[in-house]
Amino acid sequence: MWRDHQVVDTDGHIMEPLWLWSDYLDPAYRKNGLQVLRDPADGDKLLINGRPSQMIRRLGGIVPVPGQAVVDWNTLPADGSFASYRDSCTSASWNAEHRVAWLDETGIGSTLLFPSLGLIWPREAGPDSPYTIAHFDAYNRWLLDMTADTSGRLLPVAQLAFTDGLVKRVVSLAEQGFRHVMLPTGIGTSLRTADSFFATTQDLGLTVHLHKVAIPHFLGTEQPTSLRNPRLGRFFNHVHETLPGQLFLTALLDSRVLDRFPHLRFAFHECNAGWLPAWIERAHESWETLHGTGQQLPDQPPKHYLQDRDTLFFSVGLGEDLAAMPDWLHRRIMLATDYPHPGTPTDPASAWAPALEALPHDAAAGLLSANAGRMMPAATAKLEVRHDRTN
Repeated sequence: MWRDHQVVDTDGHIMEPLWLWSDYLDPAYRKNGLQVLRDPADGDKLLINGRPSQMIRRLGGIVPVPGQAVVDWNTLPADGSFASYRDSCTSASWNAEHRVAWLDETGIGSTLLFPSLGLIWPREAGPDSPYTIAHFDAYNRWLLDMTADTSGRLLPVAQLAFTDGLVKRVVSLAEQGFRHVMLPTGIGTSLRTADSFFATTQDLGLTVHLHKVAIPHFLGTEQPTSLRNPRLGRFFNHVHETLPGQLFLTALLDSRVLDRFPHLRFAFHECNAGWLPAWIERAHESWETLHGTGQQLPDQPPKHYLQDRDTLFFSVGLGEDLAAMPDWLHRRIMLATDYPHPGTPTDPASAWAPALEALPHDAAAGLLSANAGRMMPAATAKLEVRHDRTN
């Protein structure tokens, strides 16, 4: 507990263990399934369908030291010997007992668990290929086993692909115990094609999570899931990493998903939240300008969906000035450590203390756990779905 409040880490990650795919993958895909190739000279490589990943530069490189900052493997010098991927991951990144121990050490009560490699490799393997789906199924089976006996402290987020069988998979995952889902490869070319998915997740009381590099941004015709441009500098790309969240939020309003599925909860991660006050003013101006022109618009002014509804949430890190945010936004934001990725505070409680001290009591309580509590699905969601949505 921090400041006598329970703490929920709404953006934690696992590092996929080497044996995950060999142990859990459908046998038909094991020969060319995801593998890690040992390379002590340049850092281990992720193999996708037998070929080195073009997007994941290096796996591993340095053994983590307790109490010291997590090192970004890609920033290590090119010369020298690189530690293996396995040795470079903390055991708490894939072992449930050790992860719970880390939560105890840091005073955190529970954490949502997102993939790490799984945010990136699906874009290379094909968003809806049988290969990708088989690996998602294997990951979900492993994650459910990994978190099974942790008394709700480790909260698994299932990976899904936008395919014809999506609704049946959602129902199956809910029956297995999942309450959180994400689509790392995006949602088609229009949110209007995903009505059955949205209806089902709303019926089941699931939360849909949208993680920075794994959401569509609705620019161009191919619907890539990242705005990263390799021809431009790292500063340009880092600044614009939050744009997919802004564009997806606008798409939710434009397609009237928030009107047609008013009880469906969405959580945005690593998209920041400080842009929301300026964004909502612009969105409100656009709504008023286009109102009465015959255009299909959200039923309510955009401010309503963020200020009066309780269905949109945003995880935040230490890089934002939380005290400068308006009161209504304090009810929308949730604490995120991003453990075990680079940038994770070595002592989260101490690192967050100044930011919490600057907030009013209710805002600090909301950030630590109250807002996450409202974002979380009920523990006993009804598994009832209309038959015409299970195709």
